[in-house]
Amino acid sequence: MEKCCILEVDVNGLETFLVDKKIMASFSSRLNRLFGQKSGAENGKLKVIFHDFPGGSEGFELMSRFCYNNGKVEINPHNIVLLNRVARFMEMYSDEAPSNRNLEERIKSSLKGISYWPWSELLASLKQCQDLLPAKDSSFLVQKIVDCITERLALPTVESSCTSSSDSSCYPRSSMDSVKSNGSHMAWWFEDLMFLEIDWLDKIVRAMVSKEHDHFAISRFLLYYQKSKSVGATVIEKRRILEGLICLLSLVDWDSSTISCKCLFELLCLGLRWSISIRHKELLESLIGSRFDQATVNHLPIRSPRGKKYAYDVNLIIRIMKAFLHKGDQLPAGRLKKVGHLIDSYMGEVAADLHVKPTTFEELVSILPETARDSHDSLYRAIDIYVEMLEHFLYKMLIRREFVLQVHQQLCPQERLRICAALNHDKLSAGALGDLAYNANFPPKITVKALLILQNKLKNLVPATRENASDKIKGKRKPHNSWC
Repeated sequence: MEKCCILEVDVNGLETFLVDKKIMASFSSRLNRLFGQKSGAENGKLKVIFHDFPGGSEGFELMSRFCYNNGKVEINPHNIVLLNRVARFMEMYSDEAPSNRNLEERIKSSLKGISYWPWSELLASLKQCQDLLPAKDSSFLVQKIVDCITERLALPTVESSCTSSSDSSCYPRSSMDSVKSNGSHMAWWFEDLMFLEIDWLDKIVRAMVSKEHDHFAISRFLLYYQKSKSVGATVIEKRRILEGLICLLSLVDWDSSTISCKCLFELLCLGLRWSISIRHKELLESLIGSRFDQATVNHLPIRSPRGKKYAYDVNLIIRIMKAFLHKGDQLPAGRLKKVGHLIDSYMGEVAADLHVKPTTFEELVSILPETARDSHDSLYRAIDIYVEMLEHFLYKMLIRREFVLQVHQQLCPQERLRICAALNHDKLSAGALGDLAYNANFPPKITVKALLILQNKLKNLVPATRENASDKIKGKRKPHNSWC
């Protein structure tokens, strides 16, 4: 009779197990390969130390139960993920082994009934995935659980909804109702997924998008998640959540989304406060640019970065405008003119800022295509204010015998001409042309052109007025020969 060899197993330095080496090795290719042909009878005892055994002592107990019961173990939603991790770690999936000894095959067989698992048990298995596996794991088990979760999320409701938090308790129904009152017909699952970390949320949401779920509900949930998870979080955690949210928002179909431009600007302000990465900031700017025509002038005055003298971040708005204009000729005229009116109002806010560089202001006044404005009166007023403020500032410095060292506060003739060249004289009203013609702050080339165009308009107006007056007089005269 073969002597029994006791195997001492140290699990992660927390607990020690004494098991039969032969029984354990017959189910684990890893142990079998480790011991080779040695029976252990010579010393009667062997010791193995594991530093990263999945699930610690709980995982090893499940493995031992499977081995000692000759492949019989209860596999359920609460332990299936851990068993799968143990099977992969201990290589319990040999194709040559009998089916009862192949733990991985037993797990796959159990997954055939996953469609019938209660919602709470699905969440429990998903939480185990998050606790034991990296989000990038693409194993058969993880994919099966994620697919089933996303299929359930497509349903209008479920019979019962419990979270898989640490205490496995159900959220109060009142919290569910409060979310429902916000207008999402799929809000029953909002609270249930709040246990997810951002990397696992990314995995679930991407699966939902690929299965063409309701983007209306997805976008509302993402905002709800960001707001809820940021409460009490550190700045680093808030930044990580927001960066993940921005990536997911870029997947949403904006025609089906409820996210307003105001909301995106609020996220941008949070991102600037929490110092999100340049890549995520550019992505958010692109999202805002895609619906920039829905913004109002109140959204645009965003404070300049710390250490900058200018009041508002004009460069940020220019980048957003470039994102809006990215489609070029495909932009409808109506959307383009909305942005034209918006930028004219914004320029009225920033034109009085002495610290806005001429090159920046020049780009702001000239970035929009000609078709974006029917009238250039507002553009003229903004340019006039900007040039007037710089001239007034320089004059005061000269009176005080102080020298202005900042280059951008000295508007050279070339810069002045380039800024003023953004004006289309043909789109100025007679009043604006009259004011421009005698405006000493503008280059002579611009004022002379305004005067000539104004004179032509007046010349064309006088004959038309005389002709209209003549027609009225003729209409009042009685005919000499009446046919009546």
